[in-house]
Amino acid sequence: MKDKPRKRVLVAFGGRSCEHDISIITGVLVLNSLPKDEYEPLPVYITESGWFTGEQAFDLAFFKGRDTGKMKRVVPLLGEGRICVLSGKRLKDVGEVYCAVNCLHGLNGEDGSFAGVMRMCNIPLSSPDMLASSVFMDKAASKVFLEGMGVPCLPYKVIKNKAFFQNRGLILNLTERQIGFPCIVKPARLGSSIGIKRASTKAELALAIEHALRYDGKIIVERALDGFVEINCAAFRSGGRVIVSECERPIASGDVLTFADKYKSGLKQQAIREFPANISEQLSRKIRDITACVYRKMGISGIVRMDFLLCNNEVYLNEVNTVPGSLALYLFKQKTSEYSELLKELIEEGVREHRDYESGTFTYPTDVLNGIGSKHCAAKRSTN
Repeated sequence: MKDKPRKRVLVAFGGRSCEHDISIITGVLVLNSLPKDEYEPLPVYITESGWFTGEQAFDLAFFKGRDTGKMKRVVPLLGEGRICVLSGKRLKDVGEVYCAVNCLHGLNGEDGSFAGVMRMCNIPLSSPDMLASSVFMDKAASKVFLEGMGVPCLPYKVIKNKAFFQNRGLILNLTERQIGFPCIVKPARLGSSIGIKRASTKAELALAIEHALRYDGKIIVERALDGFVEINCAAFRSGGRVIVSECERPIASGDVLTFADKYKSGLKQQAIREFPANISEQLSRKIRDITACVYRKMGISGIVRMDFLLCNNEVYLNEVNTVPGSLALYLFKQKTSEYSELLKELIEEGVREHRDYESGTFTYPTDVLNGIGSKHCAAKRSTN
C-alpha cells in the first residue's frame, strides 16, 4: 500500500520591510513545526530581488549570511494554484499548493499584498485576508474601523511627512493642543515597536516625529497613559468557532515596549512575559470579549494578536497584528512541540474558507459586447 501523498504548504517569510529578520524567525519556526507526515513544507524566502526556495531555508543559521545564490527562484502561476521554480532559463512545475501560511511581517506582506497575490493565484491562505490585513496594518485606518465598532481607543492625531515639514510649527502647536503631553509617537504602518518614542515637551515631540518619519511617511500621535500595562490576546477560527487565548502581559524595560524587549531572546520571545496576565477575571473577560468581537465583525480568518493598554481599570485596544511574531502560537500552546497541532487547524480552516469562497458566483453573463462594433474601440491612427 502506497503512502498517502503529502499536501504541499507554502510558507512565505522575509519580505521587504524593516521586520525582515523577525519574519525569518517566524517562518523558520513554522517550517519546522508543520506536521511532516501530512504536509510537505515549501519555503518561500522573499527579498528585494525576488522569491527563493531551497532546503537551506529550514536552518535559521543560513540567514546570517543570506546568500540566495544557491537557492532557486520561485514563480507563482496566477489563477492555477501552482508554483514553479526557475531552472536555468526554464520554468519547472513544483506542483499544486494545498495552502499558504503568511509569515511576512510589515509592508508588502502583512498589509494585504501577499493575501492578494494568493487570491490571484487561487491558493488557499491560512492567514487573514486582504481587508483585515490592509486595515490593521495602518494604525490610523484601524482607529476609524475600531471606533465605528464602538471599541475603546485612545485619541490620536495623524501627521504626514510633507505636511509636517511644510507646516512644522503649526502642526506642533495643534498636536500639543489636541493631544497634549506626554504623548507617544509611532509610525502608522510598522510593527515590532520600531520608530516609537515618547515625548514630554514640544522639543521632544519634534524629534520623535522626525524619528518616526524616517520609517514611515505617515505617523500617529497618541496621548501617553501613566501607569499603564500592555496586555495581549489572540484569536483564530476553527470549524466556524472563534477561539480566544488567555491574556498575556509582555514585560517592558521602560516607558514603552521596545524592539529589544520583544526580540532580545529570539525564538524564546514568550519567556519575557507574564502568562496568564495577573489581572482580574473581569478585566480578562472584557479583553477576551473585545478580541472575539473585533475578530467576528471584521470577518477575520487565520490567527491574529490584539494588543491592549490597561490603565485604571480602563481598557483600550492599541493595535491588531494580523501576522504576529511566531504567529502568536505560544498564546495557545505552551510547548513548541505542540505547535504542529495548531498549524494543522489553521491550514485546514484556510482550505475550508477558500472552498466556500470559490463556491460563489463571480460572473454575470451579458450581451453588452454583442451590440458594440469594433470601430468603437479602435485606436485612432495619427495622420502625421
